[in-house]
Amino acid sequence: MNFDDYSNFISVLCAIILAFVGLLVRYIYNSKQLKELKEELGDIKNRHAKIIQRIKDDEWKMEGEKEKLLMHTQVSAEGICFFKSDRTVDFHNGLFLQYFNMIASDSMNIEREMLRDDVFIPVVNFLNSRVNEGCFETRVSGQGSEFSLLVNTFADKSFEIILTDITSREKTRRLKQEMTGNIAHELRTPVTSIRGFLEIILSNNLEDEKKGEYLKRAYNQTQILSELIADMSLLTKIDEHAESLKMSKVDINELLQSIKTASDKILEEKNIQFNANIPENLFIFGNESLLYSIFRNLTDNVIRHAGENVSINIRTLPELGDGKVYFVFSDTGKGVGENVVLERLFERFYRVEEGRSRDTGGSGLGLSIVRNAVLFHGGTITVRTGGENTGLEFLFSLKKS
Repeated sequence: MNFDDYSNFISVLCAIILAFVGLLVRYIYNSKQLKELKEELGDIKNRHAKIIQRIKDDEWKMEGEKEKLLMHTQVSAEGICFFKSDRTVDFHNGLFLQYFNMIASDSMNIEREMLRDDVFIPVVNFLNSRVNEGCFETRVSGQGSEFSLLVNTFADKSFEIILTDITSREKTRRLKQEMTGNIAHELRTPVTSIRGFLEIILSNNLEDEKKGEYLKRAYNQTQILSELIADMSLLTKIDEHAESLKMSKVDINELLQSIKTASDKILEEKNIQFNANIPENLFIFGNESLLYSIFRNLTDNVIRHAGENVSINIRTLPELGDGKVYFVFSDTGKGVGENVVLERLFERFYRVEEGRSRDTGGSGLGLSIVRNAVLFHGGTITVRTGGENTGLEFLFSLKKS
């Protein structure tokens, strides 16, 4: 091998070695990049897996919250119905279906035709309006019940309808309104009378005898006012603070004797006989003041309205084994006539004849107190009469001690 051939061989060999080294270096570099790439891809994969797991966890949580919401909706005291954006029913609870059947004009498929019912015309008008975001509220009624209807709309055009039974609340509101009006009416009469009598005394030069007569009339009106206020306080206490009333064993015979003694003078003046045929050692566990008010108000009712030369008869019926004592309180007076709805006698300020209570005294709350006191003691009370010129007979029960 000459020098030139050797030199060429060395050159080729060096080129091969350099090429190999270059490939080796590139392989090492690419391997490092590949490793880094794999590590980076691994991190991305792990992060992706964590995101997927988080999404799954959130879905499970949302499903759990949705289930809780649906369970809450089912036991809710309100009728609730959720609607999709196309106004088809998504979900409703059983109470909504019950309320819907009470207010709907016709029987129809609640899933598809509910909003076509006439009762929902205001709802549809609201949903069709340009400004239908937020809420809309109205009232509907059916089968003697009243409902509050509330519509809540959401951003995706879905909405919900909530029906709330407000029958009891409305009845209470009307009763309170009526009660307030009656109280004002009842207070106005004695207050006006007192003012009138005092104006007569102050604006006229009256003799002492005349002054004394008007002062006596004014005093009588203050007694009516005092009785009215006391009766209203008693009714309020029974209605709102019954738990504060003291309970004890009450001897009914002693209680009736105390009423007879307290009323002896007026009973004698009107020749009213007070007859009580009650077993000895009869005790009722209750509030003595309320038990006293039951028999006292029934007695006063006879004194004021039954007339003269009559009798009051109080007796018990044979026991039924239900732990209650059944009383019959009757009189032989003139009664209230056949056209009177007897159950209305227990209404507050109800009068058989307009002006009757004012003419004969009393607050107009006596029999209402009787009923509430009986109910407080776990009993019931009814009244009946034989017709014109026949006295009243009250049958009521009280829990026996």
